[in-house]
Amino acid sequence: MSETAGTVIKLLSALTSPKASVKYISVGIFIVLSWKHVQDYLSSSGLPKEQLSLVVLLIGVGLGSLIGQLIYMIIDYIWNRIGEEIATRKSKKEKEELREKKERSEQEKSDIFLSNFIKVFSHYPYWKKDELRKLTKGEQCLEWEYDHIRSLKSNDYIIKVSNVDRDRDIYKINPIIQEYVAAEWQEEVDKNMDAFFNDMTSEKETLLYVMEMEQYESNEPFHTDVIDALRPFHPCIMIEDENQFGLTLSFRFPYCSLFSERYGKDLADELHINDNRILGYE
Repeated sequence: MSETAGTVIKLLSALTSPKASVKYISVGIFIVLSWKHVQDYLSSSGLPKEQLSLVVLLIGVGLGSLIGQLIYMIIDYIWNRIGEEIATRKSKKEKEELREKKERSEQEKSDIFLSNFIKVFSHYPYWKKDELRKLTKGEQCLEWEYDHIRSLKSNDYIIKVSNVDRDRDIYKINPIIQEYVAAEWQEEVDKNMDAFFNDMTSEKETLLYVMEMEQYESNEPFHTDVIDALRPFHPCIMIEDENQFGLTLSFRFPYCSLFSERYGKDLADELHINDNRILGYE
């Protein structure tokens, strides 16, 4: 085996890393440059030829090694930055995918929760619906011992915010059902308002007249047909405490203000009427 071939094999066996490869390339280039440029410059120094060759070789090896190290450091820095950027983007993408997956899962749970609520909501009695509807306007202080409050709470339709005392807590409506309850309520209010005012009868007109704030202290009599005509509209106006001594008329929220606006006069939110004022009352 020739000396050159042996040298190549030794060099190849020493190439154990990219860093070593960069240094060898750099050293080789600077040895060539040293022999071409540095040797001519040093020839005038008077050094013997043998020593001149050694000095040129050392300069080439030294400069090549330093520049090779610098080149490797620059390449390594850029490579690491690229790697970090790729890793960051990958991590960000994975987190985004995980977040979207979590949101989809939560949305699916919310959709199922809302769907189940819609199924049961139509079967609720009015007072139970009324509690939920009021909560769409903001937090409410409720007595938790009532069965319908406990039921709404146990089904997570309402959420406890804080305690007031041993009998009362402050609640808010579950955000998942809030929009549906508010929209359904508005639809019902619009429907009830149209049903009352689009078919105005003399009995309805008399009722509104009796409920005017200006007539609050009046004892002007009216026929019991007015009360009977009102009964189908109990979601708007309630007939309470009905007995042989009379009854009480009261608007459900928010009908008093809506009736007043449509009628054009302020109406009493609640009015007690004695039996002797209602003709034909038994």
